Amino acid sequence: MSLNFFIPTFMLSCLSLSLGEVVKFQEQVWPILEKRCVECHKAPYEKNGLIKNPKAGLRLDGAAYIMHGSDDGPVVVVDHPSRSSLYQRVILPEDDGDHMPPKGESLTKRQKETLRMWIAQGVDFGTWEGATDGLDELVNRKKATQLPQAVYLKEFDILAKGLKPVKNSILEDLSGSTRLLIRPIGIGSPLVEARVVTEYSEINDLTVKALLPVRRQLVKVDLRNSSITDDAIEFIAISPRLTNLNLMGTSVSSKGIHFLQNAPLLKSLNLVATRISDEDIDCLSSFPNLKKIYLWKSNFTSRGVTQLKKRNPHLEINY
Repeated sequence: MSLNFFIPTFMLSCLSLSLGEVVKFQEQVWPILEKRCVECHKAPYEKNGLIKNPKAGLRLDGAAYIMHGSDDGPVVVVDHPSRSSLYQRVILPEDDGDHMPPKGESLTKRQKETLRMWIAQGVDFGTWEGATDGLDELVNRKKATQLPQAVYLKEFDILAKGLKPVKNSILEDLSGSTRLLIRPIGIGSPLVEARVVTEYSEINDLTVKALLPVRRQLVKVDLRNSSITDDAIEFIAISPRLTNLNLMGTSVSSKGIHFLQNAPLLKSLNLVATRISDEDIDCLSSFPNLKKIYLWKSNFTSRGVTQLKKRNPHLEINY
């Protein structure tokens, strides 16, 4: 059973939850999975003398299992509902052979939107009791061809050395004052991510500079469609552990991109719908650890993308 396919964006659900609502896995997502999905996607069990394995090798009863995916690969792509078959299957027409769940009523529009938003907001399992279930088992599989996506946290171990987890009260206060979603990247991790959830226009340079108390812990920053300027980029760039930065739809210019030369650990950079152009090839080619860049709807030309790729053959360019 294949779980990998693409659904055009016009088929995505249009119903939204409350503006700015942060989806909580334990309270909102897990009840959906537990009631409608886990019956077929849980640990192997014996029935009538036979071992019943989870369909398509997919288990949905633990965070590591969810992130590991099925026999055909991952079913959840962080930040991308349109590329996550866990979501795409539930929005298919009921008469489609790949529609999920295969029996009973389809998920409600609100349930579908809950799944979509949970993935779009970064696939946060919070303090769910199953958040670490299955991790050791999957890591130790001798035949595993790839580690579960949840193990991406392990690559941050070096960055986390010497840091202590930020107090929840500090994160909550910062989230309240900045209107950003600020949270650890994983349970017990001292590393932090900050992302825009809503009220994009109110997120500005002062908002970003208010992140000073967690500057040393910041690894992921998502400021899409906000009102920040290059001044905010200069501040963000001095975060010593910054690896992922989303500037989609902002007014970032060549000046701001040059500031990012002060962020040597940067791996992923989203410049969709910005003014960045072919003139920035030299600067973008100078980032030693950049692995992925998003450039569609920017001022980059096809020729510029070709030149950038030629100079950086290992760089994944989304254009």
